Amino acid sequence: MLPCMFKKMFGIDCIGCGIQRSFNLILHGEFTAAFTMFPAIYTTLLFFLSVVLFVVDRKHNYQKLVISLAAVNAVIMIVSYVYKMRFLY
Repeated sequence: MLPCMFKKMFGIDCIGCGIQRSFNLILHGEFTAAFTMFPAIYTTLLFFLSVVLFVVDRKHNYQKLVISLAAVNAVIMIVSYVYKMRFLY
């Protein structure tokens, strides 16, 4: 796994800390543990899938989907980060 440079420099988790481990847990079939590790993992995967569709499939317009998923993903990431920093540390 790649080290988090933000955590190395400042000593606290960044907003994306846990995404690599969470993705690894999904690959091993541990879906609940993946969500616990990084709550935005599933919206992140949907977001990346929509970006791929946006780039590959030019017949359909996926722009609203990409923007909507980006907004939902950002909200989930921010809320879970604030919760983690406030209540778990």
